[in-house]
Amino acid sequence: MKEAKEVTLDQLLTAREYRAAHQKELIENYNLPLISFTINIPGPVKITPESTIIFLEGCNALANKLKEADSSIVYYETNHYNTGFEVYYVVNKNQRKLKALMLEIETEHPLGRLFDLDVIGVDGIPISRENFGNSNRKCLLCHADAHGCGRSRKHTIEELMQKIKSMVDSYLNLVP
Repeated sequence: MKEAKEVTLDQLLTAREYRAAHQKELIENYNLPLISFTINIPGPVKITPESTIIFLEGCNALANKLKEADSSIVYYETNHYNTGFEVYYVVNKNQRKLKALMLEIETEHPLGRLFDLDVIGVDGIPISRENFGNSNRKCLLCHADAHGCGRSRKHTIEELMQKIKSMVDSYLNLVP
């Protein structure tokens, strides 16, 4: 595992731009829907023991769900940057069915709330959770709209990271 390093806002924005450009490139190259998996970790340190566990468990859940759904994986890539973990799957499957599968993982897995499983259609447009009747994500601490809490900085990074650590610890206690 990489040493924990703080990343700047500029680095996060650059990583986000790179990710969007790479997603577009993969869709153009394969003309198939894309799953882009990252994790929701607040604050300037993205690689932690907890984020590593969350990422690995998310990767396992994603691979298992695609296998269960008899999905044809055309391309796979994983990246470990200081700005966070990333996985890309190009899948030969209906994009709406893929999004439904990803929503199942986010809903059913004990750590699913921390997974960010995006499905980008062949037109390059992400398929939103709202298209499936799902509401915006809720805050980990107060269950208000997560984006609103994040923008207003209603909770400290320490409070959020403690909640994430608690979620990971509880999950690890469930795993045989």
